[in-house]
Amino acid sequence: MRAILSGQLAPETLASDEMKEVADLCVHCHQCRLECPANVDIPKLMVEAKGQFVATNGLSMQQRLLARIDQVASFGTLVSPLANQAITNRPARWLIERFLGIAQGRKLPRFAQRSFLRTAQRRRLTRPDRRPGHKVLYFLDIYANWFDVQLANALIEVLEHNGARIYVHPKQQPSGMHMVSMGVIDRARRMAQRNVQILSEAVRQGYTIVTTEPSAALCLNVEYPSLLGTADAEVVASNTFEASTYLWRLHQRGKLELDLQPVNASVGYHLPCHLRALDVGSPGENLLRLIPGLTVRRIEKGCSGMAGMFGLQRKNYRASLRSGWGLISALRSPKVQAGTTECSTCKIQMEQGTTKPTLHPVKLLALAYGRMPELADALTARGEELVLT
Repeated sequence: MRAILSGQLAPETLASDEMKEVADLCVHCHQCRLECPANVDIPKLMVEAKGQFVATNGLSMQQRLLARIDQVASFGTLVSPLANQAITNRPARWLIERFLGIAQGRKLPRFAQRSFLRTAQRRRLTRPDRRPGHKVLYFLDIYANWFDVQLANALIEVLEHNGARIYVHPKQQPSGMHMVSMGVIDRARRMAQRNVQILSEAVRQGYTIVTTEPSAALCLNVEYPSLLGTADAEVVASNTFEASTYLWRLHQRGKLELDLQPVNASVGYHLPCHLRALDVGSPGENLLRLIPGLTVRRIEKGCSGMAGMFGLQRKNYRASLRSGWGLISALRSPKVQAGTTECSTCKIQMEQGTTKPTLHPVKLLALAYGRMPELADALTARGEELVLT
């Protein structure tokens, strides 16, 4: 970038294959933004570089499908019995790899029978509450809506236990972070505009935006103001919190219910990159330490290696496993009964090399509140062994 700005390289370099080779190594973790001593927003530069390449050269078929992974997930939920069977079927996985580029050896989450948004409509959570008070708008993202509906239910239970009135906007869309990281800027901007329109209005009605996905929180906090540059985007950014952060701040203000039942287990906690990028400390780990009987072991092994869409792809599969091997190995320790992290893709990687489950801290909090006793079985369950290589 310095060479382009100084005239040593032509601006057309941004659309070259050489630039793409460099840009593809960036997984948009935002750690360089935190660590750069000159305070250069390197992730923004990389997004611009990727966006320039996409605008000039377009997307391959696989990239187009991955950029629409939200639509793929929506369709998978509609045909969930068939889709879930395909996930463990060798010929089907070969086709998935061929058309989507998703590695055959990658363990994939199962599709939910019904999206959480549909469940929220049945539970009348999609109706706003005009009364003043403790109000939360739950911003869904791809994983909680179409794969781990139990996580969305756990957050609702925890928030209701703490006296919040919950609103799930029926027209919300995924954050679009996967498109930003791929350089699909135009579509990401359109999605951001639609979300900001409805979210900013909810904030003005007294709602705080909470999401269970760190990538979504980072997207709303950092990417939306960058993409749109509007006052409404800033309003959304300043009123959006990742779920663990929101709950921990409730505790710091003395407003978090502490009627927690003992959970006798030992879990290994991994702090995801996108939560680290929000610079909020380790709120999920702090919450877990409030639960009686729960032993929390911090796993300091760096990045999980999953990095969102990066670790799903066949071309990156082995590099992803090498990067995350330290974390995977730590979870194999007999001292750890299960893993825990806020990030959905980190969870996928953590469950890749072990049969131990990985749970979101909010699920463990719901279990400790006695709101979802079935989670006790999930804590001790063994995942499916990898059958595809």
